[in-house]
Amino acid sequence: MIALGVFSPHLVKRLGLKLPIYPVKGYSVTLPVDARHRPPLLGGLDEDNWLAYCPMDKRFRITATAKIGNYNTDHRPSDFKRMLSTTREILPRAADYSAPEYWAGLRPMTPTGLPVVGKTHWGNLWLNTGHGHMGWTMACGSARILADLLGNKTPEIPLDGINPAIMGGH
Repeated sequence: MIALGVFSPHLVKRLGLKLPIYPVKGYSVTLPVDARHRPPLLGGLDEDNWLAYCPMDKRFRITATAKIGNYNTDHRPSDFKRMLSTTREILPRAADYSAPEYWAGLRPMTPTGLPVVGKTHWGNLWLNTGHGHMGWTMACGSARILADLLGNKTPEIPLDGINPAIMGGH
């Protein structure tokens, strides 16, 4: 099973497989929440401001920016300035904006936005990669598909667009 996110293409390249997976650097800020704060009860998207947010018990996470191109995860507080100021303006009581934890990581994106899940032309080599910013969201569905396929069952989840053969995975 190859499930290495943005690094999957590098490993399978030696086998002659070409995976169209590219690193997209994503940024997030996590803020502490205590009894004084009133974050939204559910996560959501603010499409006008290109923000996503998610309450997480005693934390509140905001994501917004993405950069296509390389494997560098360096970041500076200034990278998060617009994200924080916009969120503070929209949700002023959501969290403690004075104590941000910054993070940047690589999202394994495909041109279609769909993951590459399934068997390669080698019967014993499978792929589960390219989930992009929806990695955690798609994890259980991908696991269900792979469990069905490995058990020689027809998956209950449609495979339209996620087959390695469609993505040039062999």
